[in-house]
Amino acid sequence: MALSPVQISRIRRSWSALAQDPTELASALVIRMFKENPEYISLFKRLKGLSIDELQSNSQFKAHASKVGGALGATIDHLDKPEKLEELLTDIGIKHRKYGLSPKHFEVIRNVLIAIIAEAIGDTDPELLDLWKSSLTGVMSIIVAGCYAFTALINRKDRLSAL
Repeated sequence: MALSPVQISRIRRSWSALAQDPTELASALVIRMFKENPEYISLFKRLKGLSIDELQSNSQFKAHASKVGGALGATIDHLDKPEKLEELLTDIGIKHRKYGLSPKHFEVIRNVLIAIIAEAIGDTDPELLDLWKSSLTGVMSIIVAGCYAFTALINRKDRLSAL
């Protein structure tokens, strides 16, 4: 996922406008994901049984939205540091695989985030939207690779302990 300095600058400028409050954006992202995929809420043990309306006032949900917003911001901050970006995204993949997320879940997250960005940009800048789409595809591919790395590590430990 190699971006030019101009592309990084465009993403960062649009991010500043999109995410004046990253936690609020992340909250909207997760709520929209739950509305479109209600079964996903079961992945969050502390949120099971809550309605969409109850989520916004739930402290566990707010804490998670803050972490998601921080991760999104860190991703944008590291676009010009490929090694750090890969480390950050791989760690996200490893951590989330422990919670049962699969590549399909990250595809859904990507699609919901793109929909939110598309609504914010409108049809005023199709090139910027395409840049976001390709960048988020690259980001999610690194996260998914981290998911698989975690699974491979667990399988390796299981094989070694069986010896």
